[in-house]
Amino acid sequence: MSNGFLKILVVEDSEALAEHYQTVLESKGHKVLVTHDGKEELEIYEKELKSCTSGKLPFDLIISDNSMPEMNGVEAGQRILNLVPDQKFFFVTGERVIVLDSLNVDGKNIDVEQKPLKTEKFLKKIELLTQN
Repeated sequence: MSNGFLKILVVEDSEALAEHYQTVLESKGHKVLVTHDGKEELEIYEKELKSCTSGKLPFDLIISDNSMPEMNGVEAGQRILNLVPDQKFFFVTGERVIVLDSLNVDGKNIDVEQKPLKTEKFLKKIELLTQN
């Protein structure tokens, strides 16, 4: 999968950071959808899930902040994982410990890094998470 493009949902309430992620990811050929809070993330996910062919995930990866208005990343993530247990998540947040305490962060399906994150490491983590 890592040789093809990925379909990625970016959930980040900082417009500047969301734009940065989108630019970096699109420069690598990935298809990126951006939203700014967990509630919207859930709505987009459920809509995409309905239009998915069976056995296919709506997104190859969800990159999410935790601290956001409306609904935080962990809560939205837990709801999505209840719908699709093998959805992959990459949390990039100032609240790394909260994510670690709340979700089963295994580095294979769910990973978390502390903000700020260097672009090279950001891309490396995405590659590792989506290669299987």
